[in-house]
Amino acid sequence: MFFPVKIKAYVEEKFGLSARKFLKLFFSNSGGLLFGIVNNLFLRETLTVFVYHDVSDNPSEFSRKYDLNVCPEIFDYQINFIKNNFNVINPDELLSGRIPSKAALVTFDDGFRSYFKNALPILEKHNVPSIIFLNMGHIRGTVFWAGLITYLCEKRKDFREYVKNAVSVEDNKTKPLFLYCSRNLVDSYIEKTGETFEENVAEFVGEIATEEDLIGAAENPLVFYGNHLLNHDIPVLMSDGELLKSYLQNADFLEKFLNYRAIFSFPFGQPKTCYNEEQVRLILESGAKKVFSSAGSINRNISSPCLDRIPLTSFHDSTAKIWFQIIRRSLL
Repeated sequence: MFFPVKIKAYVEEKFGLSARKFLKLFFSNSGGLLFGIVNNLFLRETLTVFVYHDVSDNPSEFSRKYDLNVCPEIFDYQINFIKNNFNVINPDELLSGRIPSKAALVTFDDGFRSYFKNALPILEKHNVPSIIFLNMGHIRGTVFWAGLITYLCEKRKDFREYVKNAVSVEDNKTKPLFLYCSRNLVDSYIEKTGETFEENVAEFVGEIATEEDLIGAAENPLVFYGNHLLNHDIPVLMSDGELLKSYLQNADFLEKFLNYRAIFSFPFGQPKTCYNEEQVRLILESGAKKVFSSAGSINRNISSPCLDRIPLTSFHDSTAKIWFQIIRRSLL
């Protein structure tokens, strides 16, 4: 692993260790040394935002394939870790600017039912607030777009060939095939085959929350709802008009809930690959107070309208693994 010069010098001066020895201690779970380096170098005046999707002992094929799941036991461990090492805030504190040192925020994407069934009882146990970014389209019954395009890419060889024939082979090597799946391309394939794939996708994705689930948690002081577009389209493949329509329609559905906040997370979440800076501007001008990506970085400019998030999964089952996930982009 390559250590940036500044970090290498800090480690050697502060602890009298080479970068190699530091990493050996790091992965041996040496809590005192690890907390010292993180506390002194990385976390002062920062906001660390964590992103989850599915919390289940029996995740769907979709969650397993795309590493979206964390089992409840490990999720409990992670939330306890976050509470003990950070000052956890809620979305209202974020929007008001009341952000303490070493702040953290817990977020979820996509609206899996496991948030309400499995994650929320653990969050309540630790008295930790969270915001879940919802696509009201598939909650209200339409096919989950991310599930549809990944299912087709995984299960249908003819669809993979259909997409490859429609996009540049050179470009096709730079990102997953499903990120080329525009509405027009997929709709034309479905029209050609005469199939809808709705039942297949529902089984592939697993349980999605219902409106009854949302209503049941709407008055919970630890639960907040945010906007994730109407149905998890790939923003960079949308026109400005399509993006704004999807954002505003989703907001219209969510505004009936008193715990909805005008906070937005981009589906798929990767800057440039899945959305662009012009789309950030459009969303902010359309009413969003904060916009989130999922590129894995700590936020040093905590007042920025655009904030990043760090994913945690079942792999992160120890203190060392969680800390490394938090600071690895700074290290690399």
